[in-house]
Amino acid sequence: MTEESIFQLKKIAKRARIAIAGADDAVILEVVEQALAHDFADFLLFGRAELITIKSPHVQVIATKTDQEAAEKATEAVAKKQADILMKGNLPTALILKTILKKEYQLRDKELLSHVAVFEIPAYHKPLIVSDVAMNIAPDEDTQIQITQNAIASAQKLGIIKPKVAVLSAVEKESPKMHSSVQAAQVAAYFKAFASDEAEVEGPLAFDNAISKAAAQHKNIDNNVAGDADILIMPSIEAGNILYKSLVFFAGARVGGFIAGVKVPVIIASRSDSVDNKLASLILTVGMVGK
Repeated sequence: MTEESIFQLKKIAKRARIAIAGADDAVILEVVEQALAHDFADFLLFGRAELITIKSPHVQVIATKTDQEAAEKATEAVAKKQADILMKGNLPTALILKTILKKEYQLRDKELLSHVAVFEIPAYHKPLIVSDVAMNIAPDEDTQIQITQNAIASAQKLGIIKPKVAVLSAVEKESPKMHSSVQAAQVAAYFKAFASDEAEVEGPLAFDNAISKAAAQHKNIDNNVAGDADILIMPSIEAGNILYKSLVFFAGARVGGFIAGVKVPVIIASRSDSVDNKLASLILTVGMVGK
């Protein structure tokens, strides 16, 4: 693992302003309290005001009566540059996604939105990005290319200049009997043919070959990505969701996540994420503001 955590608070150019839609939730309020204790952000909290008990000069509470109103007002605050980051609180994910995609807010930056999860894993030697684990259910080749482009752009914002990308399947050789292996090969071929020097992309790779040099060498896989991946591109949302939760619950990973493809960082954390991991998402995205 890296000596310096990617979730370590670094010197920031300015305090970030974070709009939380549906802040009337005990876990979200604990995240805000911890962020205030670290003194790196100000907050606009949208929700039922009687349930938002935090009193601080760095917090402004905006009373809303419904989830829809909270989502729209928080999104509007980001669109009008009254806030730098949008975070989902205690309201449905589908609602906040539908709201940020409204044309009136002009927040879409890319054709495709995708979820980017950034892990710090005790057994791995550097941060590991996994995408997509939460939004795109069964990506076709074009969708997977866009997911990869979003992940590469996100990695660069995090300081990974030329990320190594593994497009995953269950095997490391293309097989017509396994569609994900064929598609992984096509995605990798696209980047080798058309992309610039922004990243190294290889596929198909099985999970072990992507993150273990020993496994890659045992199977005679010789490329710069094998055993040293910065980014894992998942074949489906099921595979991504299972890996995400396995890393958190079995491997003791810390994780921060956000939506890529929009003009501002949008945090949509899993309901099962701990306070610590929700705070990690905040720290991660604050570091990305302005990049």
